[in-house]
Amino acid sequence: MPSRLPLATLRAFEAAARLSSFSAAANELHVTAAAVSHRIKALEEGIGVRLFERKPRGVALTEAGARYRDRIAEAFILIEQATSEIGQPSMEGSLRVSAPHAFLQHTLLPRIGELLHRHPGLKLTLEGDNRLANLHEDEADIAIRFGAGHYPGLQADHLMDDAITVLGPANGGPRGSMNSNWQSACFIEDSSTVISEPWSQWGPWWREAGLHAPEELRRLTVSDSGLALAACAQGLGLCLARLSVARDLIRQGAVTPQRPWRRTEFSHYLVTLPGSADTPPIPLMMRLETFSKSS
Repeated sequence: MPSRLPLATLRAFEAAARLSSFSAAANELHVTAAAVSHRIKALEEGIGVRLFERKPRGVALTEAGARYRDRIAEAFILIEQATSEIGQPSMEGSLRVSAPHAFLQHTLLPRIGELLHRHPGLKLTLEGDNRLANLHEDEADIAIRFGAGHYPGLQADHLMDDAITVLGPANGGPRGSMNSNWQSACFIEDSSTVISEPWSQWGPWWREAGLHAPEELRRLTVSDSGLALAACAQGLGLCLARLSVARDLIRQGAVTPQRPWRRTEFSHYLVTLPGSADTPPIPLMMRLETFSKSS
């Protein structure tokens, strides 16, 4: 097996695997189909493994080829990232980030490891705070806020949209008829929500369920949405949670959605002082995959 494979050969394999066609790969790479076929044949002979099944119309990956494609695709992503970052200034120095407790714990913190690994010179301080940090008073370098995006005297860059629903514990939250099951449920209330945020309080959900005597319902009140989500995961009752905060716990099977998701009217924004958004290492926060996709 050759110790080093030509990049052009690997690129030909990646393109043919992704497009399931030597001809389409040739068009993408601006070479002939014969050149792509020759490179892949040389690759298969060099590693001693058949990667493609040749068919009358196109090609199909073998099992070994599929595994190889996945690893090669990861390598090209790393190459593209390194290329895009090579001309950027060194991401070193301190950065203080203020964000709501729940967003910091459940959304940002699980995804910060790769950032620190790639930029060991970055000294990151994460400050969980549900109030709005005063950037003009140097309380933080940047802030992540959930709202309408209007922050006078500050620059606000859209990070991600969100959605909200009712969550129940995966080990037996109320399901089925809302009237029959919700009547006996415990409702976990987040005292930090504001009235202007639609569907973030239980009132609209109770009215939709036909529960018109909320004083008769069982309740547990907590100080923020992160605690509400944790209480729900512990089996203490139903909670209202945004997808941005609850996504990982849903994937882990700790909580389950009880109702369809409703898009929120507010979004998450990265807020900075005017003119500072292009100053390293602030752009790092804006390139996290979490923030590049809406809910």
